[in-house]
Amino acid sequence: MEKASQDKREKNTNYQPEMHVRNANSREIFKNNRLTSQFLRNYTNIPLLANVMPEDIEDVSEKYQAFLGVEFESDTIKKVYIRRADGTIEREVYVLSLIEHKSDIDYDVAMQLLRYMCVIWQEYKATQNKIQEGSSRRKNFRYPLIIPIVYYEGKRKWTAALNLKDRIEFSEEMEKYIPDFTYQVVSVGQYTNEELSKKHDEMSLVMLINKIQSAEDLSEFRKVSEEMVESIYGNAPDEIKEIYKKILWSLLMKLKVPNEGASNIIGEIGGHGMGYLFENMDEMDIQAERRNTARERKRAEEEKQRADAERQRADEEKQLKIEAEERANALEEEVQRLRKLLESQEQK
Repeated sequence: MEKASQDKREKNTNYQPEMHVRNANSREIFKNNRLTSQFLRNYTNIPLLANVMPEDIEDVSEKYQAFLGVEFESDTIKKVYIRRADGTIEREVYVLSLIEHKSDIDYDVAMQLLRYMCVIWQEYKATQNKIQEGSSRRKNFRYPLIIPIVYYEGKRKWTAALNLKDRIEFSEEMEKYIPDFTYQVVSVGQYTNEELSKKHDEMSLVMLINKIQSAEDLSEFRKVSEEMVESIYGNAPDEIKEIYKKILWSLLMKLKVPNEGASNIIGEIGGHGMGYLFENMDEMDIQAERRNTARERKRAEEEKQRADAERQRADEEKQLKIEAEERANALEEEVQRLRKLLESQEQK
């Protein structure tokens, strides 16, 4: 059902990075139904989605962006068909996937999800009423299930509340009057490299690469089985190989690998597979170490500047104190002189 192409590409020495997205957008990952089905089956722990296959998924994101605007372009909305044992469709559900790249937590995610849900339900109601006038007013009318999921790539622990009600005042005192739902967070950081390796699907390799955000992460990735990585990449369809290359390009840019070197690495991967990435890990490690060294050097310089400024400020304060004491002493001496002068005149 998920037959992959086994063909090896010829070496692409004319790889043009401008033809690829420089900042890999996770929406492209979730636009791919094969990757999405693996994500829903193997990473959400939702029994209803345990048997979802690529052909059960329809991307309907663009349909709703007309209502929501360009600020939501990085998110995806999937219509998922739940099938009976005989393969016939039993019902439809919707899956919202919000993408969070940064370590800065968006604490208003629940409200953003609610906006999506309202738009989906409103459009569903309008569609059903066109099919059968007034159907939404009937007792047995039901709105479709919407499952909200946040895919989080940041290193910090997700600390935003998972319930909508926690964003609304009087949530405890007036709980029964407040709408509520829980969204699920799937974080790349919640899995170890070993756990992802055991899953051995194409989505696991996506997450392994997305976990690399520091020199330490890169060192950990080098411990992953090269054979496992090469197996996943080699058996992936061409469109997923292209996604891998875009993600890797973004990683190489993050690690400050020069454009020419990055282009060579990506081009060689296109011809020889992911093994070439492991062969060039030393160069990537050096770039990451240089970046860390530069960062440490900058931090040390900033600390030195702060220390120098503190010393200068302390010296200035000390000098001001000395000058103030000298002025006070001089004033006291002048007062004593005037007092003696006054006393001598009175004696005359």
